[in-house]
Amino acid sequence: MRNPPRKSNLPCSRSLFLAVITALFSDTVSAETLAEIGARLGKETSEAYSASPFSALSKNYFSRFTRDPGAQPTESETALTSEWRILIPDAALPASKWMAANLAEFFRDRMNLSLPLGSGVFRGVASASTIELSETGGGEEGSPGSFTIEVAKDSVRIAGADPDGLRDSIVRLVDRIGFREAPFLEQGSELRKPRLPVRLGAVPSMGSHRDLVFMGYNALFAGGGSLYSLSTSDCIPELADRRVAGALDSTRNAVEEATEHGLRPFAFFDTRQKFPNDHPVFKNHPELRGALTWKADGEYVLCTEHPLVKQYLSETVEGIFRAAPGLAGAVVIIGGEGTYHCFMRSFGTQKGHTNCPRCEALGAETVVSNLCNLFAEAARRANPEAVIVAWPYSAEHVWSKDKEQIGFIEKLGPGTGIFTEIEKDEYVEKGDGVRKHLWDYSIDLIGPGERAKKQIEACRARGIPIFLKSEPELGFEAPRLPQIPCMDRWADRAVALDSCGADGAWVFPAFRPNYGTSAAEVNKFFWWDPAPDKEQVLGALAARLAGKSAAPHLREAWRLVSEAIPLSPEIPPYYTGPYYLGPAHPMCADPKATVPEVFFGRYLFMAEMTDSEGVKLRPTFLTSPRGDVPVFARMYRGMADLLSQAAREIEAASPLVEDRHRLTFESERLPILWFAATARTQANFHESCRIRDRLVSLADQASRGETEVAEAKVLLARWEEALSDELANARGALGIAEADMRLDCYYGGDHTFSHMADMVRAKIEILEREIGEFLPSLARRIEVR
Repeated sequence: MRNPPRKSNLPCSRSLFLAVITALFSDTVSAETLAEIGARLGKETSEAYSASPFSALSKNYFSRFTRDPGAQPTESETALTSEWRILIPDAALPASKWMAANLAEFFRDRMNLSLPLGSGVFRGVASASTIELSETGGGEEGSPGSFTIEVAKDSVRIAGADPDGLRDSIVRLVDRIGFREAPFLEQGSELRKPRLPVRLGAVPSMGSHRDLVFMGYNALFAGGGSLYSLSTSDCIPELADRRVAGALDSTRNAVEEATEHGLRPFAFFDTRQKFPNDHPVFKNHPELRGALTWKADGEYVLCTEHPLVKQYLSETVEGIFRAAPGLAGAVVIIGGEGTYHCFMRSFGTQKGHTNCPRCEALGAETVVSNLCNLFAEAARRANPEAVIVAWPYSAEHVWSKDKEQIGFIEKLGPGTGIFTEIEKDEYVEKGDGVRKHLWDYSIDLIGPGERAKKQIEACRARGIPIFLKSEPELGFEAPRLPQIPCMDRWADRAVALDSCGADGAWVFPAFRPNYGTSAAEVNKFFWWDPAPDKEQVLGALAARLAGKSAAPHLREAWRLVSEAIPLSPEIPPYYTGPYYLGPAHPMCADPKATVPEVFFGRYLFMAEMTDSEGVKLRPTFLTSPRGDVPVFARMYRGMADLLSQAAREIEAASPLVEDRHRLTFESERLPILWFAATARTQANFHESCRIRDRLVSLADQASRGETEVAEAKVLLARWEEALSDELANARGALGIAEADMRLDCYYGGDHTFSHMADMVRAKIEILEREIGEFLPSLARRIEVR
């Protein structure tokens, strides 16, 4: 076994970086742009994040734990002391011995307790002053992954029903001691059973497999990429130049490392790279030409219904699974991007049709299911337990006859599965005519949505597994935050994931790193039987993060943030407007003023979609609000009020926090304050624009009556109040932006803007001019005295 495990040097794990940037956005981004993204993520972002104090939380999961120097054991607790030792059987798997070593490190580094780690042969009787670890003999018969923790007065026995159970029992032991903030264990026996067999997560930024395991996950993405780069098939010689030296070895190594640490690895496959009309493959094999994609002078895909293409893809997938025998499965996005077929982005055709005659005759559901079944059959020739998981992301908008892809699911065969989002493409009725479309990831709807429910039902009927996607920290209600600190809602989401009938929860970030925050770890506390009490868990978590004195304030802040989320009226377009820029967003009070270039950014993922320059500067801001302005303004003001209360709670907690909790507390405090400032900006922006448009209209009139002048006087006074409030908001937010690089949209990933603090400073200057110069000039034009 490699020791220590390889760490991620990018701000998100390498596999996820490739999956997100390459699979999701590469259809509309040039190679040069991808190189720019990789260079910046690899250098500037990594350097900035590494220098941030909050990187400790994702670099080392154990850094969130501290020992309370004043803690004393109760009569019903067993106190572990330096006389104790950890013992694991000689025959234990390497992954189990690795976990034992991690346990010893936790005791040493976080509990100031050095416990010798030894191995031997167990005699069936617990040894005094010993923590005995066992891969067998615990848990419940017939419940894989279950475990038992037995705490006696002078011994502790931790036993899994299997090695997975032992791994997770060690995670549980660390959590128990971590919550207690001392190496004291309540005496008695604890039996726990997993509610989800597959819990896939992402290695936290700059972290390692250990951090993923102790966050409660047992699977991850490892390796993968373009099937062309990974292929060893020679049946189409013209594709050989698309092989990438070392790509298959990289996948093999990533899979081996994951399995060595007891994790189930899944790969991401794609065939996003298409072919120009004059490519040698079409010159020599014109019959392989599939659909023309995207535009009239676009590129073509290989037709997946042609026998030679089928052979190539089959040999390629089988070769990957033979090269990496520990690979549990692979994911293919077959909806609107990623793994191409003739119904994906076919140019000049309606949804559900293609310009490939061969595939048009068969229909979309047949062609796409045939491709997935082909992959599954190939994978299972190498690994009879392998599963090819189809992700129909945006299929509803590209080729599927129905929103739930039921017709497609009914055609899937053995070795296939479905991956779907728990909330995507649902609508939430807000009243007052507001119907919020969850077109991307959200924490408003806990879920599962109706679409996911029907897909789960269809998969159960078909006898194939289904896995549900959730973000670990992000919702597009406030996507710049390192986490949305609505812990009540994240806890409810965790319960929804494990109780909806899905075979697993896949909780990984699709748009940015996993920062290893409290939102990212809360799932594990609810994914086991017996089911815990939510209030007890969140209260204990707040105490661990902030200390007992400050915990009630943090807990109340979480509740208020959770209550504020349903007041969000929409998910706006990606990375644009006050929901993303927060208090850095300009008010645009003077409609004729030029907005400084600092408020323009490069939307890298939009490059080829909109122009040939690739990285052209575009506005990051709105000049007018979206939606029903009065209704949206009222909803955002309601959000701002609740989040302001949360901010007051968190500031009341701050002086009560001990130094040993300061890092974990600040990781909660800063996002709450920024979220409160963001909602305040949204409310002020909507109100300011509404008043601006009315006053500018009055100013443009040739004359005004007394009633209109009186109206203008009232509006000007209210406008000055709103802009002054926003000026105070921006000034207060500047220090927050400077304190936490995770808020900085310069480090966007698939986009890059100016530094957030620079935008806030520019906004402050603009607001000072708008209040001091523009408003008085407008008052003079309207003749308001």
